[in-house]
Amino acid sequence: VSLLGMLARVARRSPMGSCFFRAAKAPQQQLRGAAPMAGSLAVGGPSERADVFVKAMTTRQWILETERYPEAPKDVAELYETHLAMQQHELAAQLGGHGGYKLGAVGALGETCIYAPLFSSFFADAPARELSSASYQVHQVEPEFGMVLGSDLPARADGAPHSVEDVWSAVERVVLCIESCGRRASAELAAAQTPLGKFADSLMAGAVVRGPSLPTSGLDVAGLAGCVTRLAVNGTQVSEGSGAAVPNGGPVQALTWLANHLNGRGLSLQKGQLVITGATCITRDIKIGDKVSASFAGLGDLEFVLEP
Repeated sequence: VSLLGMLARVARRSPMGSCFFRAAKAPQQQLRGAAPMAGSLAVGGPSERADVFVKAMTTRQWILETERYPEAPKDVAELYETHLAMQQHELAAQLGGHGGYKLGAVGALGETCIYAPLFSSFFADAPARELSSASYQVHQVEPEFGMVLGSDLPARADGAPHSVEDVWSAVERVVLCIESCGRRASAELAAAQTPLGKFADSLMAGAVVRGPSLPTSGLDVAGLAGCVTRLAVNGTQVSEGSGAAVPNGGPVQALTWLANHLNGRGLSLQKGQLVITGATCITRDIKIGDKVSASFAGLGDLEFVLEP
């Protein structure tokens, strides 16, 4: 199924291959038909809320009117019910299916962080590709460590939480990534939402540009946490940080938290899924035509140009 005009121009080839859909660029449109309009907010439950966001993703008909934006979840539990309904939606296959998770919003709503599902069509690989802003309304970027699971991580039989060592042993590869944040509503409408209302939109997920893919045999948990990262736009450095900035102080620690949180909900990480573990430095805005590059000290770098 041809869907989304998301392509990325990246400096280095990733051995993981390309896993996203191409489509011609389309003008911004209003989301219609996702829910009945009754003069006021009509969409409130997790399933109905998920329906609006997934239909916007598959059609690229963005939400432009206040009455069309779903009512915010009442709490974090309902937020995660909404995300689960999105990854289980009947149209999820048109987005490549559930491909993994993203972590972000460290400390928001009194939580360690927030996470949301990623669809496989969100992923773009090297090289020489173009990332289209129109595909997901891309507007911000941040360097992140991605973790590819080599085995499932179900709940332990003894009920104990997974340790960092358990989780690290389940990771097959570490992928250097740039997350390009997106949204399903206009910038003005998204900005007017409460945190729960914003996070319901798959935590503002957009494209994930995947660069070098590294076997875990040459890496260690402490080294990833200490790795210095830099973000540049049009050749000028705009942000610097490290793996220690992600939830719980390191990429593997963040992944461990996610594995245990999912287990607590009766869910689990699955072999082959990609988890991007959170921003390693301050997120920056970008515009069409910008060349974005990220470097991970001693590990590699990648770049792309944002096309219309």
